[in-house]
Amino acid sequence: MLLVDLDPDQRHAVTTPSRSVAVLAGAGSGKTRVLTRRVAWRIATGDADATHTLVLTFTREAAGELRRRITSLGIGTPVDAGTFHSTALALLRRRWEDTNRRAPTVLDDRRRLVTEVLSERRDGSSARTEEILAELSWALARGFGPDDVVAGARTAGRRSPVIASLPAIIDEYATLKRRRGVIDLDDVLTIAVRELEQDADLAAATRWRHRHLLIDEAQDLNPLQHRFLDVLRRDSDDLFLVGDPAQAIYGFNGADPTLLDDIDRRLPTLEVIHLPVNHRCTPQIVAAGAHVLAHGGATVAARADDLRSAREDGPRVAVSTFADADAEAAAVASEVAASDPDLIRASRLAVLARTNRQCIVIVAALEQVGVPVMQRRLRPGELRDALDHVQRLTAHGLRTWAHDTVEAAGDGSVHRDRLRVADAVFAFCRDHPDGDGTALRAWVHTTDPFDVRADAGVEVLTFHAAKGREWFRVWVTGAESGLMPHRGATTVAARHEEARLAYVALTRATDECRISWAERRGGYRRERSRFLDDFVSTGPIAAPPPQNIIDDDRRADAGRRTEMLEALHQWRDHAARRAGILPDAICSVRHLGLLAENRPASADAFGSLTGIGPLTAARLYPSLAEVLNNL
Repeated sequence: MLLVDLDPDQRHAVTTPSRSVAVLAGAGSGKTRVLTRRVAWRIATGDADATHTLVLTFTREAAGELRRRITSLGIGTPVDAGTFHSTALALLRRRWEDTNRRAPTVLDDRRRLVTEVLSERRDGSSARTEEILAELSWALARGFGPDDVVAGARTAGRRSPVIASLPAIIDEYATLKRRRGVIDLDDVLTIAVRELEQDADLAAATRWRHRHLLIDEAQDLNPLQHRFLDVLRRDSDDLFLVGDPAQAIYGFNGADPTLLDDIDRRLPTLEVIHLPVNHRCTPQIVAAGAHVLAHGGATVAARADDLRSAREDGPRVAVSTFADADAEAAAVASEVAASDPDLIRASRLAVLARTNRQCIVIVAALEQVGVPVMQRRLRPGELRDALDHVQRLTAHGLRTWAHDTVEAAGDGSVHRDRLRVADAVFAFCRDHPDGDGTALRAWVHTTDPFDVRADAGVEVLTFHAAKGREWFRVWVTGAESGLMPHRGATTVAARHEEARLAYVALTRATDECRISWAERRGGYRRERSRFLDDFVSTGPIAAPPPQNIIDDDRRADAGRRTEMLEALHQWRDHAARRAGILPDAICSVRHLGLLAENRPASADAFGSLTGIGPLTAARLYPSLAEVLNNL
C-alpha cells in the first residue's frame, strides 16, 4: 500500500537504505507524499521508531497537514511534527522548568519593541519603520549581530539606506528585550542552540529523543534554522530532507536556498535523489515553467534542464498582450466568465498576480461580470466583526491591534473570538512580516485558520499565497517589467528569486495556464517580462495513425487517381474524335495528371494548367467539368 502508487524515483526515495538523504523534488513531483511515505515505511519495516521521529516544517498549518497524512497511513503511534520555533520552544520550556528558571515571555511580533527603540533615537529612524523592520528581520533570521550585520548585508547585495543604522538598533533592541524580560522567535532558536551546545547531557538527551529527523520544504531554511538543525543532528547521519531549490521564494525573509544547493558538499555522506517528473502539470505547463527558470539567471537555469511531465499533452500556454491593466483585468474576467460553470462552482479556477494591488483590480473586474470570487463567510458576531476590521488595517495597524487586543484581555473584557483573530494575526505576521490587512485576507482564504466553510468561486491570490496550491486552470497576470521581476528586486539574488516565484505561479495550473501582461500600468510603459523572451508554447502533436491505416489510405488514393485518369483519358479521346484531331492535340498525358491533381474550377484555370488558348478552353471546359463533378 505504501509503494503501490509511486513512480520509480519516488519509490527509491521512500525505500533507500541510506539514512542521510536529500530529495530534490520539482513542482508537482509528490514531495509531501514521499516524505510521509518515508516516515511510514521506516516505521513499518522497523527501521525507525515513531516515538523518536521528528518532522520539521515552517508553518503550523503545514505541520498539521503532515500529522494528518502520516496518521492516515496507519501509523498507530503519533509522530511528532511541528515548526522549528515550536520544537525549539518546547525544548526550552522543559529546560527552564527542569532548572527552576523563569520562562520569559515570547513575542510573536517584534514591531512594538522596535518601534519603541526607534522612537527614542534622534536620527529620523522612526520615519522608516517598515524598512528597518524588514532589514532587521532578515538580519536576525540569518544570525547577524551588531558586529557583522553591515558586512553581511553588503555581501548579500542589500542596498537599503537603513543598513548603516542596524548595528545600533540590534544592540538597543536586545537591551530593551533584556530589560522587559522578553524574547522573540529568532531568540528562541538562538537560545536553544546555545543551551544544546553548552550542556552535553541536554544535547545527548535531545538527540536521543529526536533521533530520526525529517525536514519538509528544506529550500526555505534560513541560517538560524540550519544551525538549530545542525546541533540537533550532530554525530548522527539520520536525516531526510525534501525540498525544491527552484521554489525558494522567501529570500526576503532570510531564507537561503544555497544551503540546499550546497547540501551534498556540506554533508558528503548524503545520498541525493532527484524527483524531476511532474505528475500534476501538462508538458506545456512544465515547459513554460522551465523556460522561466532558464531565463531567470545562471543559478536557476540549471533547475530547468531535467524537468518533465508524466501527463499527456494539453493546450498550449498562450501569452496575451493588453493596452493597460484595466483592459487586462476585464479580458481575464471575461475569459473566466466563459469557463465551464462546474469549474467555477468547484473552485478549480484561479487568477494569480504578483501584488495585492493587482488582486484588488482583478476581483473588481470579476464581480463586474458576475463571476463569484471565493470567500470564506463567517456568521455575524465578534469573529466576523474583528476580521472585517483587521483586514482594512495597514501593516503597522494590524500588529498594533493584535497587541492591544491581547493586552486588554487581562481583565476578561475581550471576547474569546477577538483573541482568536489576534492569534491568527500573530501567526500571519510570523510568515509575512510586512503583510497588511489585504495580505491577511488572502492568507485567511488560503489557510482557513478559523475552519470556515468557503463560498465556491474563482480564487484570486498573489504568487506567494498560491504556493502549495493547485487549480485546473490558472491565469498568471502582470507578466511584464516592474512586476516580473518586481521592480524591488535590485540584486542578482533577488532577481533569481523572482524567476523562481514566476515558476511557482505557472506550475499551480494542472491542465491549462494563460499568461497576460499590460503595455501600460500605473501610468508607465511596460515591456513583456524578459523571463518570457523567445517563449513559444506548442499544443498537442497529433499522433500518426497506425501504419495499416496509412497503407489503406494510400491504396485508396492511388485507386481514386487511377479512376480519375481513366475518365480524363476517355474525355480527351471523345473530344478529339469530335474535333477530328489527335488526342495529344487536346492536351498531353502530363496535362491530364495536372487536371487530376488540381481539378480546375473554371475555364481560365483549365487554360492555365494546359496552356491551350482561352477560346478552346471555354469550348472544352463544360464537358470537362461534367467529368470532374462525377468523380
